[in-house]
Amino acid sequence: MVFGARDAWNGGTTLAVWDIVRSLKTEQAPVRIDAKSVFEVDNSRLAIGVFNRPLLDAERRNFQKAWEMDPMPGFDEFQIDKERISFVAPPENVPVAWKSIDRLLASATENVKKAS
Repeated sequence: MVFGARDAWNGGTTLAVWDIVRSLKTEQAPVRIDAKSVFEVDNSRLAIGVFNRPLLDAERRNFQKAWEMDPMPGFDEFQIDKERISFVAPPENVPVAWKSIDRLLASATENVKKAS
């Protein structure tokens, strides 16, 4: 993108358009977990994953519905919001859960793209 000279006729329109285009590309980027943290809690593990971008409401609802339809055994707690996901599970279930979450995220975001 070429930025024009700044004068009375260019009050930042180019920058505003560039910012809108960039934000649209970010919204269309596939959701993935950027950061994972796991903490020991009694005999279980508290796992927290942070998304690379905020989930759209439809993506969050699709993910929650898919998770509830196919519950994984041994999970005590589960929570998802726009920014992160967290769950409590036995230590041996945490790696399996991350893989399952990646699969469900891909499916939930794909279904939203098809609907729009």
